[in-house]
Amino acid sequence: MTDETTAQQRDRSPAFPVVSLETALQRLAEFEAHFKRTPARPDKVGDAWNIKTKAYADRIAAALRYFGLLEYQGTGKDRNVVISEEGRKYLRTQQDEKKRELAKIAALRPKQIAIYWKDWGNDRPADAACLDALIDNGFSEAGARDFLKVYDATISFAGLSESDKHLAEAGEEGSDYAEDEDEGTGVRPPKGKIKIMAGERELTTGLLSRDASFRLIVNGQIGVKEIERLIKKLELDKEILAEHGDGEQEPDQ
Repeated sequence: MTDETTAQQRDRSPAFPVVSLETALQRLAEFEAHFKRTPARPDKVGDAWNIKTKAYADRIAAALRYFGLLEYQGTGKDRNVVISEEGRKYLRTQQDEKKRELAKIAALRPKQIAIYWKDWGNDRPADAACLDALIDNGFSEAGARDFLKVYDATISFAGLSESDKHLAEAGEEGSDYAEDEDEGTGVRPPKGKIKIMAGERELTTGLLSRDASFRLIVNGQIGVKEIERLIKKLELDKEILAEHGDGEQEPDQ
C-alpha cells in the first residue's frame, strides 16, 4: 500500500499524521531547500516534494503541521504555509542531544500518538490488542493499521523512554493540530474546553459565519439514517430560534 493510498483511506478515523516523524523531518528539510524563507502558497507545497497530486501534498503538509514543523500564516487568500519556529529550531540545531530532545517533543505533538504513548509506552501490547483498542475508539480497521505503522516508526525514531511520559500530556490535552484550521479560510475555530472522550470522534468542523464555527463530535457508527435525524433536529432548533428573533439578544434597555 502506498502512502498516497493510505492518506486517502483514513478519513473516517481520528486524525493522525499519514507519515512518521522521520519522514516528516525529511520533508521539512526538502521544504526549506525548495522554498527557503519564502512563504509557500498552499496549492504549491507539493512542489517541494515533486508531488503532483494536490490531495496527497495537502496530507503531507498536514502531517508536518501535526508534528508542529509547518504552520499557516495569514488567512483567506493571503494564507501561506511557512516553517514554524519549532521546525526552524530543529533544522538549525547542531547538537545531537538537543536535536533528539526536539524530536521527542515533536513526536508527541499529534494528539492520537500522545494518547496511546501514555497508555502503551515502549512495550505496547500485541498488534491484535492494539487494533481492537483503536477500532473501539473510532478508527476504521484500515486506519488503525496505518496508525500503528506511523506510531511505531515515530516512537522508535524519537527514542522515547518511560522518563518522557510527561511530554505526552501537552499533546494528549491539545487538539489535532492540522485539522483545527478550516481548509478554505485558514481560520482556526475556537477550541473552547471540549475534550474528545474515549469512543468519540470529530466527524466534521467548519465555519458558520465570520465569528462562529462548529465541531460535530459523534459516538458510535454514523450513517445516512443518523445524519437525517440530525438534520431534523437542527431544523427543529432553527424553528425554535426563529420564534425568539433568530437567537439575537435584545438590546439593553
